Amino acid sequence: ADAEALKAALGPGKRLAVVGGGYVGLEAAASARALGAEATVIERESRVLARVACETLSTFFQDYHGARGVKFELNANVEAFEGQDGRVTGVRLKGGEVVACDAALVGVGAHPNVELAQDAGLECTGGIVVDLEARTSDPHVFAIGDVAHRPLPVYERQFRLESVPNALEQAKQAAAAIVGRAGPPPELPWFWSDQYDLKLQIAGLPFDADSTIVRGDVAAARFAVFHLKGDLVQAVEAVNAPPEFMAGKQLIAKRTPVSKTKLADPAISMKEVAA
Repeated sequence: ADAEALKAALGPGKRLAVVGGGYVGLEAAASARALGAEATVIERESRVLARVACETLSTFFQDYHGARGVKFELNANVEAFEGQDGRVTGVRLKGGEVVACDAALVGVGAHPNVELAQDAGLECTGGIVVDLEARTSDPHVFAIGDVAHRPLPVYERQFRLESVPNALEQAKQAAAAIVGRAGPPPELPWFWSDQYDLKLQIAGLPFDADSTIVRGDVAAARFAVFHLKGDLVQAVEAVNAPPEFMAGKQLIAKRTPVSKTKLADPAISMKEVAA
C-alpha cells in the first residue's frame, strides 16, 4: 500500500525528497527517476550507503545515480518538514536550506521492537536473543526476522540481520524445532538491491576484514568487491556479477582460502579461483 501511494504521488514534474541514503532510499530515488520525477537524496553522512557498504560501492552508486539526474545533499541534517494544506512541500535542513518536494520518503534505518519481549522477561541484547533453532531464552517462545539477535556460526558471533532470506531461514529453523525435526542446513547471510539496470547481490558480512579486492570493471558496471580476512573471503558485494556472487558465497560458507592474485584477475574464472 505504501509503494502504491508513493507511485501515485510521483510522475513527470513531481519532486521526491528522500531522507536517508541507504538501499531503501536509493531504490526509491531510482524508481522516482523511472517515473519521470525529480529526486533529491538527503544523507547525514559524507557518502551514501555509509553504514552498509564499502567506499568503492558508495562512490559507484552515487555516481550512477548522479548521471541519471538524482541530486544529493550530503553531510546534511534534517531539521523539519514544511507543508501547506496538509501536504508536504519541503524538507528544511539544519543550515536553513529547504529541499522543495511534492512527496518525502524517510528511510533512515530501524530499531527492533523488543518491548513485548522485554516485558515477558526474555533476554534482549540489540534484539531478541535466540539460538540456532530461533528459540529465545524462554524455550516455549521463538523469535524470527529483523527483531532476532541470532547466531552466525560462520563468523562465530551473534548478530541481528534485516533481510528476507534471514527471516525465511529462521522460519524454517523454528518450524523444524516445533515439530521435532532436524533443522535446515545453515545459510550464509545474503542481500540484494535492484536499481535501474543494476543488480547488486551481497553475500556475507565483512567482519574483521583486513583487505579488499576489486574484481572486474567498475566503469562498465560489472564488478565485485571482495572483503578478506587474511586469505579467507568474509563478504562479497557484486554488481551485475552473478558468478562472483555465487562463487563468493560458497567460498565464505566453506571457509576456503583463496589466492588474492587469482581473485583479482578477471581473466581467471571464479570456478578456478574457488578450486
